[in-house]
Amino acid sequence: MQRSVIFGFCVMLSGCSTIGFSDLFSDYATQMMPVRQAIKTNNIDQAQQLLPTNGPSHSNYLLNQLEQARLSNLNNQNEAAKPQYEVVYQQMEIKRQAAKIQVSAGLEQSNALLTNDSVIGYTPAAYEMSMLHSYQALNYIYQHNLEGALVEVRRANKVQTDALTANQDNIDASVKAAQKHYPSMNEVINNVKNGYQNAFTFYLSGLLYQSNKQYDDAYIDYTKALEINPENTYLQQIVLQLAKQQGFDQDFAEYKKRFAEPPKKIANSGDVVVLIEQGLVPEKDEFVLRLPIYTSGGDARFYSLAMPVYKDRAYMPTVNKISIGSQILPLSPLVRIEALAAKTLEEQTPARVSRQILRLVAKEKVRAELARSGGDVGNILANLYNLASEQADTRSWLTLPNQISVARAQLTAGDHVLTLANHNDIKFTVSKQGLTLIYLTSINNYFNSHVVQL
Repeated sequence: MQRSVIFGFCVMLSGCSTIGFSDLFSDYATQMMPVRQAIKTNNIDQAQQLLPTNGPSHSNYLLNQLEQARLSNLNNQNEAAKPQYEVVYQQMEIKRQAAKIQVSAGLEQSNALLTNDSVIGYTPAAYEMSMLHSYQALNYIYQHNLEGALVEVRRANKVQTDALTANQDNIDASVKAAQKHYPSMNEVINNVKNGYQNAFTFYLSGLLYQSNKQYDDAYIDYTKALEINPENTYLQQIVLQLAKQQGFDQDFAEYKKRFAEPPKKIANSGDVVVLIEQGLVPEKDEFVLRLPIYTSGGDARFYSLAMPVYKDRAYMPTVNKISIGSQILPLSPLVRIEALAAKTLEEQTPARVSRQILRLVAKEKVRAELARSGGDVGNILANLYNLASEQADTRSWLTLPNQISVARAQLTAGDHVLTLANHNDIKFTVSKQGLTLIYLTSINNYFNSHVVQL
């Protein structure tokens, strides 16, 4: 009897081979709470020390690399961030190209049936991959390496194109059928159509192409950003400006009907673009779903499923405008990453519910076998294990910002000062017909700025 009980537990615990023991009973969002709190209190050194480190065999390895890279950026260690982002990119390339990955993925799925989804190796979502390449592009921008930055924005755009192609045949009905089991996330998702199209990455791409005088390419990516975010007035203005400049008369006439004319060019002036990221993307929460599982005898037993969900509270940014001299410029959102994250979770709902149901059936079979061979002791131990290991998979890139906004203006060539409430003034210089990028990060008490002449 004892051997049977021990064997049964070995079977269940074999699902833990790709995670640490603490990961089995403590979800990812909970583990990351001290790290996020350290960021909010402007203690990035502490956040880096608190961040768990995982080896390549760990199911959270790629996610851990993303978190490390982002913290390196926040700590102005941009050179350290570059190879960390590159590791994730290269591993994702290998996953896409290697057919054998299907075998290992199948084993992970099997292990997950006896534990939880945290056993499955983390694959960054499309919105996370587009942000990876955007941050890598910024790392190159800060080095004045425009060529390297353009490589990264092309990769970011390819992520979105591939995701769009892969999801064009999705059946919305299956998502809606599974989603009815979930609490509402409509306030967070709002009008986002999918979880992978990111206007920020297209805007950054358009900006870099514009700085490299590839105006047709800039126009294409700005228009893609506008399609995703048609209410953004700064996108409207730059699309109108480039349509006129490049002689796209039909497009210009159409856009002119919809949008206000862009301001006329000022002599001896340059453009300044302010991008500001605010807050931290919300962590996934856990909610309990009760579903019936039928035994071989036809009896219905109700089991509790732990499922991830985002609380339905939309983020409210604390900074809504900036001042440059006497000009007050409203900030217009490019992307709400919380919306992409929530939409991605919604799109994953059918697969998650299916895995949870299969997991319940598998755990119930193991429990029944342990009860048969080990009696009350085996039954109690199995129930305790099932209760402890049943947790929602709350993994996601939790050091990402919540929202990224833009402001853009023409300024006379010379020295200027940007003023932001509760922060030190930022001095910068505008060159004639030049393009100046000011990139800001504001997370509670943390604030950082980069000024680059493109």
